[in-house]
Amino acid sequence: MTDDADRAAKALIAAFRLLADSLPGMHEKQAAPGVISLMSGLPMATLNGVFTDAARPDVTEIDRAAAGVAGLPLPWSIQFRGEPEPAAERVAARYGLTARSTSPLMVYPLAQDQQAPPARASAAARVVVAGPEGQAEYAAALAAGFEAPPEFMEPYSSPEAFAMPGAVPYLAREDGQVVAVGFGIFGEGIAGVFNIATVPACRGRGYGRAVTSRIIADGVARGADLAYLQSSEEGYPLYQSMGFRTVEIWTYLSTAPGA
Repeated sequence: MTDDADRAAKALIAAFRLLADSLPGMHEKQAAPGVISLMSGLPMATLNGVFTDAARPDVTEIDRAAAGVAGLPLPWSIQFRGEPEPAAERVAARYGLTARSTSPLMVYPLAQDQQAPPARASAAARVVVAGPEGQAEYAAALAAGFEAPPEFMEPYSSPEAFAMPGAVPYLAREDGQVVAVGFGIFGEGIAGVFNIATVPACRGRGYGRAVTSRIIADGVARGADLAYLQSSEEGYPLYQSMGFRTVEIWTYLSTAPGA
């Protein structure tokens, strides 16, 4: 366990709480120190359920939090930092959570004189902070980039998202069209990178790298000494090439599809 991993894990769970407390249709509550229950309202198991920033959470508290969300009509999961202990797996199994998925937690340490990872100059020049006037275009590009229904991504491009304290939405334009977006959450010396998405027709042109680099650069300007993100399988090679390193593999135990 490294200090960077622990800082990033606590910042990520804090960001989840901030999102749930700020965005429409979401809510969360602290079940115990380091353990929360969170419901996004979205039909995705890894966005609902029990979350923890503890490396070895109290299994009894995990069980108690799970009992509070088990009857809700959404797919859900229990998240663990690393591999869950056998007792925790047994708790999950009692709720029918036997499907397993993983997601890497990655960090980018920032020395005092270090710059953000370089991006293609032509792409970097097109990245700006998104204002309220760009919200509709941001929303459309976010849904297109994740190849998801617009209503699925709506909370993350809502007025409430744009107004969150310590959060900044970004977009990149090409020929007048928004082609990539991202979302930064800043606080306590750490920069979180979220929702990096490029519309399919414009992938491979450096926009995802440019938006990520801009978020890190703005984190440095705010005094951050560490950036973090949770990567998808598709995004992993990009972030690895930028200098991010994996500090943990998070495990999500959820209901099997079709169960």
